[in-house]
Amino acid sequence: MKHIIRWNFWQRRWSVFWWCLGITAFVSLELGVYPSVKSQAAQLNEALSHLPESVRALIGGSSDLFSPVGYLNSRLFYLLLPLLLSILIIGLGSSLIAREETDGTIELLLGRPVSRGKLLLAKALAGLLVSAVVVLVSAISITALVKLVGLVVPLPRILFAVLLAALLALFFGMIAFCLAAMGAAGRGASIGVASLVGLGSYIIASLESVVDWLSWPAKILPYHYYNPTEVLNGFYAWKVASIFTIAILILGVISWLSFRRRDINV
Repeated sequence: MKHIIRWNFWQRRWSVFWWCLGITAFVSLELGVYPSVKSQAAQLNEALSHLPESVRALIGGSSDLFSPVGYLNSRLFYLLLPLLLSILIIGLGSSLIAREETDGTIELLLGRPVSRGKLLLAKALAGLLVSAVVVLVSAISITALVKLVGLVVPLPRILFAVLLAALLALFFGMIAFCLAAMGAAGRGASIGVASLVGLGSYIIASLESVVDWLSWPAKILPYHYYNPTEVLNGFYAWKVASIFTIAILILGVISWLSFRRRDINV
């Protein structure tokens, strides 16, 4: 089992490197301009206040987008970081099982003295390890840039916001993993369905304050409970983090039940 985890991580080592480099570059671009805009915060907030409410809702909905909290929320935590992590983890979730099945080499893997359940667990842990490395590098780059550009937000709040974004992305990735474990039909739909849930969740939850009838469907979607502004203001949403974790574990159990019962060639 350890060999499977190591091998899957080793296969993706360059992908991990480029993802770490890419996210660090995005973070640097987004946060690096803050010293330039900080002195014009009042004028920029005034200009943005004339935008339609629906547009402001899609970038976090804050009335003060250029305060330290407002800037971090709108430029990084509300959309960019969860989006990048979701792209990575949804792709991982879909490919962890599908790669060997598509290549026709999964029979060789199953020929090892390891049960299907342990194989699936090893694949999931390999994906979690890849995700953890990228999230860790993201957290380090964000905290370093925050210090460098003078965004005054306590470090524990930033780290918790990164954790919450990672859990949200892991939930979407686990949807893809679960569907891929169900067979060929699920494998083909895994990226599309997980992306649809993620993007639809973001749009509906963002617009629920503007469009009244969206308030009910928003409550069953994960983005409704993802509120980085509250975290950056000092409210540690442990309940939300726990709900995301439980949902991820439930999807993991469904994946295990599906994978161990199905014909591996289907």
